[in-house]
Amino acid sequence: MPSTVPSRSHHGRTADGPRPDPLLIHAVHHALRRDLADLVEWARTCVPVAGPGWNRFRHYLTLHHRAEDATLWPVLREMSDRGSPLHRLTAAMAEEHHRLDELVATIDDCLSGRGPASRTFEYVTRLDTALTAHLDFEDATLLPLVSTLITPREWAHFDVAQRSPLYLVEGAQFLSWLLEGVPADREPAIRHVFPPAVRLTHRILRTRHVRW
Repeated sequence: MPSTVPSRSHHGRTADGPRPDPLLIHAVHHALRRDLADLVEWARTCVPVAGPGWNRFRHYLTLHHRAEDATLWPVLREMSDRGSPLHRLTAAMAEEHHRLDELVATIDDCLSGRGPASRTFEYVTRLDTALTAHLDFEDATLLPLVSTLITPREWAHFDVAQRSPLYLVEGAQFLSWLLEGVPADREPAIRHVFPPAVRLTHRILRTRHVRW
């Protein structure tokens, strides 16, 4: 799968200083797309039982949505009037998160014996279509807009919100998940987003992303 992570950070400048660097969110989006492709094939060919690959995908998608809902959309809402295009856009993104999370929960039920296992592939293909469209819209439309509106400090707060629920070993596992399939020349920039302690733990443990 071709990488969607930029080859290097392009900060640029706004009237108030440097633009925020969206490298981490691009890396997360790339990893989610990669796992979606694996998930569709896995659901098509394997016994539908929850495994480490599904659990990790679900966990990281949930963290990503919570970080956006808690730190990114509120900042944009505060700078827009109710009913304005930007305000409606952030509301639509939050609603899409809700629908995606419901679909993920439905799949989890199918994989855990609480729902019809025979419909797992159907729900997975729905998730693939819906989440891919959501990520494509964020990358093509929302992120370029956001980078002109919020400050690097506000964006850094969002990056921290994606990493803060994870401690050293979990952070190292998250880093491994992000790096899988990323070209070698783009790895250093992604590593640099993480605190030194997490990078060191990643090197010591040589943590590898667990497949499906």
